[in-house]
Formats: sequence, structure tokens, C-alpha cells
Amino acid sequence: MAVLSAALPYVAAASTVLTTAAAYQQSNAQKTQLEAVARAREEEANAEAAESQRAAIIERRKARNLMSRARAVSAASGAGASDPTVVNQLADIETQGELNALNAMYSGNTAARGYRRGAAIARNEADATQTAGYLGAASTALDGANSWYDKYGGKKKYGT
Repeated sequence: MAVLSAALPYVAAASTVLTTAAAYQQSNAQKTQLEAVARAREEEANAEAAESQRAAIIERRKARNLMSRARAVSAASGAGASDPTVVNQLADIETQGELNALNAMYSGNTAARGYRRGAAIARNEADATQTAGYLGAASTALDGANSWYDKYGGKKKYGT
């Protein structure tokens, strides 16, 4: 029994050290996980931006093809390329094609901005989680040291 009571302070100290180390490791693991989430959101943002650029290119190509078709139809009908009706129709087609391309870019950039904002939030959360974990580990260590001191190193209480 004397051996057990002699080992008790060391068991308490080891328990405090292990609990502190576990809190430290948990905070680092949570930070790593949140940083991975942030990287994934950045990749999604980049993919969304690239997709919107491809969509804009497709919209511009559609407008060029439609303008080419309109020129061919107007030429086949006998109207000249400088005829006011043909010029207005071509301008309308070009304008609508550019509007469609810009809308595709805007849509993609808006989505990408949302993903990037989510990545920034995840990074901030990762830093906060790590800081909270470190503070929790320090608190555990101090609580353990205080408890150990009260039980084994503090002033002896007389009369109790």
C-alpha cells in the first residue's frame, strides 16, 4: 500500500502530461483538417473560374457562328453587307453574344469568390482552433500542477 501511495503523485503528473499532450495533438489535427478544407475550396474556386472562362469562349464562338450564318443568309437574299438592316442584326447578335459571355464570366467569378471566402473562413477557423487547443492544453497543465501542488506539495492542513 505504501508503494501505491508513493507512486500516486507520479501517476497524477503523468496523467496531466498525457491529457495536455492529447489536447495539443487534437488542436493540431483539427487545424490540419480545416486547412485541407480551405485548400479544397480554393481548388473549387479555381475550377469554377476556369469553367466560366470556357463558357465565355463558347458564347463568343456561338455569336461568331451566328453572325457568319446571318451574313450568308443576307448575301443569299441579295442584301449587301452594308445594308442597314443587316448591320443592325449583326450588331445585335454580337452584342448579345458578348453579353452572354460576360454573364458566364460574372456567374463563375461570383461562385469562385464564394468558395474563396469559404476558404478564408476555414483558415481563420483553423488558426482559432489551434489557439484554443493550445490554451486548453496550457489550462490542463496548470490545473494539473495546481492539483498536484495542493495534494502533494502544499502546506499541510492541521486539524483536519
